[in-house]
Amino acid sequence: MPGFIDLTYGAKEEATTLAFEGVPQGSWDIDNSTIIHPHYSRVQHTIRENYGKMGFCMSCARTPSRMEQTVELRSGIQMPIFGLGTWLAKGKGECLQACQWAINAGYRMIDTAALYKNEEDVGQALQELKLDREDYFIVTKLHWDCHGRENVLREIEIQLKKLGLQYVDLYLMHSPKGGKVVETWNTLLEIKKKGLARAVGVSNFGIDQLNELKKTGVEMPEVNQIELHVWHQQKELCKYLKDEGIAVMGYCPLARVKRFGSTAVLKVAEELKVSEAQVAIRWSVQKGYITIPKSSNKKRIHDNADVFSWSIPAKLMAALDDVDEGFKASGSVNNQDIPWKDVA
Repeated sequence: MPGFIDLTYGAKEEATTLAFEGVPQGSWDIDNSTIIHPHYSRVQHTIRENYGKMGFCMSCARTPSRMEQTVELRSGIQMPIFGLGTWLAKGKGECLQACQWAINAGYRMIDTAALYKNEEDVGQALQELKLDREDYFIVTKLHWDCHGRENVLREIEIQLKKLGLQYVDLYLMHSPKGGKVVETWNTLLEIKKKGLARAVGVSNFGIDQLNELKKTGVEMPEVNQIELHVWHQQKELCKYLKDEGIAVMGYCPLARVKRFGSTAVLKVAEELKVSEAQVAIRWSVQKGYITIPKSSNKKRIHDNADVFSWSIPAKLMAALDDVDEGFKASGSVNNQDIPWKDVA
């Protein structure tokens, strides 16, 4: 058994020493003489004995990372509140690297889709890092071109093969715009019963569409993934989802940075001495919304996760609530408004 690595962290006034056992159960970024622990944002651990890059944090064994905060779905499944988005992360390399960086930084949820054409990269990252299946949560989505029972049953098998998995944790109907929504939704429920998905849900669905789906008497989605950020807060829809027991999952939490520098978010960031991106992500987490910031940049992947060691004071949260301007960063959000008769 390898020896121990003694690391010192945090010492503004006094140092605290942790023992790390030299076994490959954790992952660390080493820069010169500094080791950055994915479970302690803003904390640098200085190497006192140079002994490899891998270690098991005895402190983390006692205190789980706050990055592992979860939202309980209606079925009782614990879904991570925070994960990596992979929209526009190119397959065959870029997405693979981003997933590896994210998992090594402590992320335990990855969101992908047939549309993104990078499911194979996600699967490769999981296989290479050799994580236990219960240690990560995978979300993928059905392409709207594949609605209808036969198409859905074929597509889920293709997607599972690409991911290298026997099941996904959450399978979403990506958009209502593919039509045959009732037939397609019933097939997603069938997929769940077969054990190919632990939970099923929808994406880009609005109140009217969900109400009409409910009228058919089916089990309702456990999750609705929608464009959601401080600049487009969708308050009415979020209240409806909460009342119906449907978890809110937001994509584009940074609004693709299109509103950075021009709203009160900048002032809040300056007051808290964090970035606008961190304020936007922390706002989502603090509201209890599942959020999946996308990045293929190693530093930003780490920075985006640095939102669990601090909180936004109530006064500033109120100021952020007033930032809501209905800004839509994506076109997909408009699918929420398609009339039911055109998608049923």
